[in-house]
Amino acid sequence: MDDIVAVAVELEDGTARYFLTWGRIQHVVDPAALEQIVLEHATRFDLGAIPIKARLCRSLQDAAHEPYFYECFFEMCQQKIPFGDNYSEWKSEMDEEMRDGRELFYLGRNRHA
Repeated sequence: MDDIVAVAVELEDGTARYFLTWGRIQHVVDPAALEQIVLEHATRFDLGAIPIKARLCRSLQDAAHEPYFYECFFEMCQQKIPFGDNYSEWKSEMDEEMRDGRELFYLGRNRHA
């Protein structure tokens, strides 16, 4: 799993919406906890349908066609990931923020009627 990952949220109407977030935070290999966090907080956004499943994308290219991909990616790339002793503290802070629904970057806009 990479440091920045894309997560696809599958909707009940068969479409998908995408999020960017941090990888390697909850578990360095198993994406299940990350997928659950994204699915839980996806309901905060107007996705156009009810989210039913989240899955880690194989590559950031899966989401690169989405609106605001590059803006979100650029914003995430501005944050330094520390090395050494500070990494564990940073990782713990990111885990807490992600579990609170922060550090999840939705690659779309709310739909208006």
